[in-house]
Amino acid sequence: MLRTFVYMMIVALIGFAGCKSVEKSSDVVEVGNKKTNYIVEQVQLNDSKHPKTLSFKANSELKTEDKSTSFKATVRVTVDSAIWISITAYSYEVARILATPDTLKFVSRTEKNYYIGGYAYLTSKLGVDFSFYDLQSLLLANSFGLDEIEDIRRSNSKRSYVLSSVKQGELKRIEQGKVDLGKEIEMVFTNWINPKTYQVEMIEILDLSTQKKASIQYSSFENIDDYMILSAFKMNIFTGKNSSITSEFSKIEINQALNFPFKISSKYEQIH
Repeated sequence: MLRTFVYMMIVALIGFAGCKSVEKSSDVVEVGNKKTNYIVEQVQLNDSKHPKTLSFKANSELKTEDKSTSFKATVRVTVDSAIWISITAYSYEVARILATPDTLKFVSRTEKNYYIGGYAYLTSKLGVDFSFYDLQSLLLANSFGLDEIEDIRRSNSKRSYVLSSVKQGELKRIEQGKVDLGKEIEMVFTNWINPKTYQVEMIEILDLSTQKKASIQYSSFENIDDYMILSAFKMNIFTGKNSSITSEFSKIEINQALNFPFKISSKYEQIH
């Protein structure tokens, strides 16, 4: 169970918040008829607005098909440089994670082992391809895959702009294996966009080769020093056995000096 939620934590990397005015993404606004290029430009402009550093705490719950585990975490982020997480349960640190653009490190205090290496290990465990920058995008509540889509398909739902690499009418048929997009397309990205703020509210990522899927819902945001910071988060991973993480957050600080302590006992066994 520990490894399961460590892997999930690396992917979801919790969320973050403070106690200031909350803007809930559930507020219904009228969907207009803006041009697709304009919508994409506004989303990418939002993606570029973030503080240099973040630190926060989270109360989280991991649910699998047969278990539910509650835990806490302290998270520190220096954007484009490092993501550090300390996971605790029953007031005891059970795992620590340090992710940089080139290297992933984690240590399990309960299983007395550790990993230092590339992100291929994470990919092999979850069946989903993730890099440091993918993980950072999740933390910053950024869009997913728009830079990789040559022809962005746009549609309107009742309350969102929907930007995807395929038409929405095809998505269900693709998931059912009724449409073959060819080997040149490996992943399908879909982003649901708030038409008032152009903030991403939900993302789905589908791996066509494995039919595994992840969905991320950014439930609400907080305006902290003119930065829109994610304040509620849920992630589902569908890989045969379904898992989810939900989080509630507190004690956010931005643009502060951070450190990333990471020590490994000589008695611990390395995972290869």
